[in-house]
Amino acid sequence: MSPTIAPETATALDIPIVIRGRVIEPGDDAILFGGRAGASFRQADPRGYARELVLADPGGLRDLHRTPIDEIIDFLGELGKRLTLDNPLMRKAFELALEAGDMTAPVLRPIYERFPAMFAPDRLSAQIDAKVGKDYLDGWVEQGGPGRSLVRIRAVGTRQLHIIAGNVPVTAGITIIRGALTKGDTLIKTPSNDPFTAAAIIRTMVDMAPDHPVTRHFAVAYWKGGDEEVERQVITPNRIEKLTAWGGTASMTHVQKYLVPGIELIAMNPKLSISIVGHEALEGGEPMRRAAAGVARMAGHMNQTACASTRVVYVECDDDEADLARLEEFGHAVHRAFLDLPPHESTAPKRPDPELADELRAIALDDEFYRVIGDTSSAGVVVSRTVDEPVEFARRLNNRIVNLVPVPDITKVPRWVSEETQTVGIFPEALRERLRDELALHGVQRTQPIDRSVQMDDLDPAQTVRMPHDGTEPFRRSVRWVADTSAGPV
Repeated sequence: MSPTIAPETATALDIPIVIRGRVIEPGDDAILFGGRAGASFRQADPRGYARELVLADPGGLRDLHRTPIDEIIDFLGELGKRLTLDNPLMRKAFELALEAGDMTAPVLRPIYERFPAMFAPDRLSAQIDAKVGKDYLDGWVEQGGPGRSLVRIRAVGTRQLHIIAGNVPVTAGITIIRGALTKGDTLIKTPSNDPFTAAAIIRTMVDMAPDHPVTRHFAVAYWKGGDEEVERQVITPNRIEKLTAWGGTASMTHVQKYLVPGIELIAMNPKLSISIVGHEALEGGEPMRRAAAGVARMAGHMNQTACASTRVVYVECDDDEADLARLEEFGHAVHRAFLDLPPHESTAPKRPDPELADELRAIALDDEFYRVIGDTSSAGVVVSRTVDEPVEFARRLNNRIVNLVPVPDITKVPRWVSEETQTVGIFPEALRERLRDELALHGVQRTQPIDRSVQMDDLDPAQTVRMPHDGTEPFRRSVRWVADTSAGPV
């Protein structure tokens, strides 16, 4: 929807533009924007503030540059305590994300309830020390032994633009943490399906400490992607050094035109995830139950909105009738497991996809090649009966619908993945260890047991602080690494 001047009678939620401690509420120049699911919101016209959104003078980062990283971590920890749903701003963000996005209330609420834990100081301290190094953020680190050092290195904060995705609201929290911990001047462009979460967090920061160096280096605004009047003033190398972009193919293609020398793209490209299931799952009993529950959780978690959500499941299965019958039985087990998921993880969809429903109805008529179990109103499984071939609309599977594909030679699957494949859940464990190297070579960024939760919170934090994000290290890439050399030891 194109922005329009908002009439006074329009029913829409007001959201602010926040610029370095300054909160700009919509006024006479308010623009009415439409969310992807029909929700609408009003904001001050971003075109009137475009030049203020970014820091023109990189020397303006001096105050944050001089702020000890432990002080920043403590500040974020105090902020995190305020990010509960008792905070009216966070409650407002939750309600707008519920209206504008695809998740139901039971699934969305636990996501918001995790925000305080995301900002826990111990977690942040371990994370930044492992991924950048606290000493490198606070000063020049000698690279030689005592009395022998000729080289010192420092990680310096940069001016950053983050174009974030709204499929999962934690992206807003992740972005704010990355910007603050890398001592960056950070502008966040919010998405239309979650236009307020980032602003709510930064607005809370302003209420807590408007003059803190961290607060003074955040800006948040929404503008419609492709608004060149805004973007040509923002995305220019004398104002932005790092551009982190999340989103679909169209969004990623759009930002490419701004990539000139002086702007580095940190791309959070669109991702798809799959699962691989060995023949053991077709033997019935406990192996089938465990594998089915794992597939349902990997596909159903967050109602299949996350990049880690499984859509296609490759199952080790021959094309004889006996094995295909077992595959169909496994499909019924997956469907039952979908319906058994607790509501805080997954529910029936808020808005069934009519186009996907038409696809399922069409292939259900062709029982020689497909079996369709369930529907788009609750959960569904498409069982392919032709080996190695997912359905043509596999990329559009959503709201707890997966495609089971028989593969007689399961070792072929790594050849079908790419850098676009984020997470691969695998059952059983022996198969994961057998395939992980080949999957990694072909572009996969993460492999895991299929019956383990996709949530990092379930893992030992000491083992996750160094984990990359989609095969890259955005913390390290968000800073500029500077070397200082001397003629002799210092």
